[in-house]
Amino acid sequence: MKNVAQQVKRFVLPFAVPARDREKAFTKRMEMAAVLCLAEMDRKKGAGFIFRRKKPEELVFIAETCYPMWLVPWKGRSLLFDGIGAMTYALPYDVLPDVKVFVNNAQGSAVTREAYSALLSDNLNYFQGFTGTEEKTIEGLITSPNLIQDFVAYLPEAKAIKKPIIDKALLSPVIDEFTLSSFIQDFINLRATLKEDIKNLLENMKILSTTTKMHIKANHEKVGEIQKEFDGKIALLKPSIMWKIRQIQKKYDRQITRVSKKFERQLHRLYHERVKLEKNMQSTTANIERCEAEIRSSKLHKDAAGELQWRQDAESCRKKLSTLERMVKETDKKIENTNAAKKQGISKIRSEFDVQSEEAMKPLRDLEASRDAKIRMSQQETKSLEDSTSMIIDQIDKLVQLKRMALDKLDGMGIPERRRKYALVYIPIYLVCYQRESKKRYALYPPSIASSMGIATKFRGVLGVTKIKSLLQPRSKPTTNLLNQLLTVIEQNPVFEKELSDAEIRVNILRTKTSRESIKKGLEELRAEGWISEAEIQTYDDLLSKG
Repeated sequence: MKNVAQQVKRFVLPFAVPARDREKAFTKRMEMAAVLCLAEMDRKKGAGFIFRRKKPEELVFIAETCYPMWLVPWKGRSLLFDGIGAMTYALPYDVLPDVKVFVNNAQGSAVTREAYSALLSDNLNYFQGFTGTEEKTIEGLITSPNLIQDFVAYLPEAKAIKKPIIDKALLSPVIDEFTLSSFIQDFINLRATLKEDIKNLLENMKILSTTTKMHIKANHEKVGEIQKEFDGKIALLKPSIMWKIRQIQKKYDRQITRVSKKFERQLHRLYHERVKLEKNMQSTTANIERCEAEIRSSKLHKDAAGELQWRQDAESCRKKLSTLERMVKETDKKIENTNAAKKQGISKIRSEFDVQSEEAMKPLRDLEASRDAKIRMSQQETKSLEDSTSMIIDQIDKLVQLKRMALDKLDGMGIPERRRKYALVYIPIYLVCYQRESKKRYALYPPSIASSMGIATKFRGVLGVTKIKSLLQPRSKPTTNLLNQLLTVIEQNPVFEKELSDAEIRVNILRTKTSRESIKKGLEELRAEGWISEAEIQTYDDLLSKG
């Protein structure tokens, strides 16, 4: 395996740490003994019918292996890299529309309002979105939030490597410092591109805003000039038109006066007739009352002839009163009709006056309409410029926000660990190799938490279930998933497997007598805690004796 450069600081993490509720210490020999138990339990013992029975697997080695992880300084943080390169990350870059082309076109069209307005209208969706996405593959870069979170929680337990490690196999990183430096340069280049994109977009927004304001100001000045020009023309024309209207008004005032007097004479005669009728009615009513009184007097004096005469007089008066009432109603109707005719006649004259006066005002109205049309066109041009500019600037602003988010994401990658130099952090695992005939199989045990003997575990033992499997619990699923990628690399890369196998055999925990004796003591400690039985110890002792 290749040596790591000396200037790189190296750290190693613990394989197993005791659970919070575990009161007893968990020794290194207990750790190795537990792994041996698990490895032996996972070994395939052979199966099948007598003539087709497969041979049992042989345990080739169990080796504590250190998986390399790079910590690389980046913007006050540290990027986390999988040193074996089993994971990859596609670093995306969203490609902008050609900002410089748009700016050049905008500046070229800025001289005239018409050309500039046409440019905006033709490019309303120019900055609607990105034109595409480019990707740069970064081997080994870890961006998974869960994995990063677990690693950050794990990292404080790391210890600096100050002397050579001879009992563990330290995997040499497939991704070396030169490759990492190349990746960091890619990050730097991307960061510079993002900042340049943001700068160009902001500059484009500024140019658009400034140019539009210039044309809007010119439009406002144009409106003022239009107003001033037409106000002068109107001021010159208005006196003659107003004189003409006054002449027309005098003419129709005379007509109104003539018609009014005509109808007033008719009304005067009608009102005079009505007054006479009212007085006649009053006199007739008084006569009826007098007749009624005489009738009562004749009855009192028993004057039958006189009573009859007065009754005839009273009836005659009543008929006369009825006729008078009818004549009053007819007169009122005539008065009403005359008033209506008067109103209609005057209204007709006024309508004719309005037509004539409006005709006289036509030259003035035409000037006002022409003025208002030109002002409205300028105002609509102003609104169109404002709306088009606002729409394009909003699109650019969204791109700026997306670029800033990408820049923040780039600067926020990795873990909140400030360092000046590259560092290698090794995650320990136990790698197990089995062999049946010429075929090898590998298994991996990830960093774990050493549990305590809980009630559930004891109950499993009563039911005959092996308790040792409950002792070591993987401390992190994301970390375990990463480390399991090593098995894929071994399977797919024969050269890597050969190098790895040679290194693992040299640190096989079953290789030396000293190591095997240590494991035996660990087995006794596991038995003392109740994790394994006497019978299981005998099985593992036999295995260690063969080793």
